[in-house]
Amino acid sequence: MAGALADKVAIVTGGGSGIGRGVARLFAREGAAVAVFDISLGAAEETVALIRGGRGVASATVCDVADGASVMEAVSQVLTVHGRVDVLHANAGIGLPAKLLADTSETEWQRVMAVNLDGVYHCVHAVLPSMRQRRAGAIVITASPHAVLTYRGMGAYAASKGGVLALSRAVALDHAAEGIRCNAVLPGAIDTAMVRAEAESQADPEAALRQLAALQPVGRLGRPEDVAPAVLFLAADAAAFITGAALAVDGGLLARLGG
Repeated sequence: MAGALADKVAIVTGGGSGIGRGVARLFAREGAAVAVFDISLGAAEETVALIRGGRGVASATVCDVADGASVMEAVSQVLTVHGRVDVLHANAGIGLPAKLLADTSETEWQRVMAVNLDGVYHCVHAVLPSMRQRRAGAIVITASPHAVLTYRGMGAYAASKGGVLALSRAVALDHAAEGIRCNAVLPGAIDTAMVRAEAESQADPEAALRQLAALQPVGRLGRPEDVAPAVLFLAADAAAFITGAALAVDGGLLARLGG
């Protein structure tokens, strides 16, 4: 898929680390001008430096996806420079240390929903006018296997990702006739700062990471580089007949759990 995004303009949210960083770097290698959005400008700039070191084109923008005004401002900057948005990877998200729903405070619930679900809405809503005007665009949303099957202590996170998966299907249906595609990826346990932070909340963090790895039939944690090609495929013209789909990139986890 060399040059799969040549001459495209792409936004990657949560692009300062983890899956977002891996996707932003691959998008740039495939020819896209990448706008890296992150709540940490420093993290976004680190990703941009890596991209430019490989002679890619990228810019860093601070953006809090939970804040609709922040998203609109960030997208407006991209439109001012490039005049359009061809691809959105709505990836920014947060986790919550495992706890029963009865022990989850309203503040914790609202924060997870604000970033994981409302944040996707804000980003999709902000790019749709440009895509609708051109009658073309590809949106890829990072959901989770927890959107399909979950376990104890994941209520808020699972609900947010279930909403994200439903939203991706709704966007696909609403805008298919306008040439806009929307799909979701469902990454398994990926070795990112968020997963490691979750492990650190356990009594034995290393044991928690080993347990996560063992849950996946391939026997290891995933890497951002495992997820990025799946996002690229769904964003590129090679997937022109795919919309409303959910692609599991989970080392076989859902197959094991029966999803």
